[in-house]
Amino acid sequence: MRRFCTLFWKNPHSEYFMQKPELKTIWGIVIPAVWNEIGDVVSVAIADYGEEKYLVTDNEAGRKLLSLLRKRVVVDGIVKKQDAVQVIDIKEIRLD
Repeated sequence: MRRFCTLFWKNPHSEYFMQKPELKTIWGIVIPAVWNEIGDVVSVAIADYGEEKYLVTDNEAGRKLLSLLRKRVVVDGIVKKQDAVQVIDIKEIRLD
């Protein structure tokens, strides 16, 4: 039991203390994030008006954003922090 307490209750880096995913609404601009070997954009991010960047997960909603590059959007989704990078799993997209 003592080892458990040391690993999980006192360690601020354990999963117990990690940031919980939260539903957020983000206003921003769709920007390219990843390109393939021939220069096509294959993944996007949202740059919000506070200069935060959110990488978009590769799902159906995320792929729809590929056609909205450099457009102003409002997105609702689940935000998680992974290795100091904010990642959003988009649930809804609207033009701003």
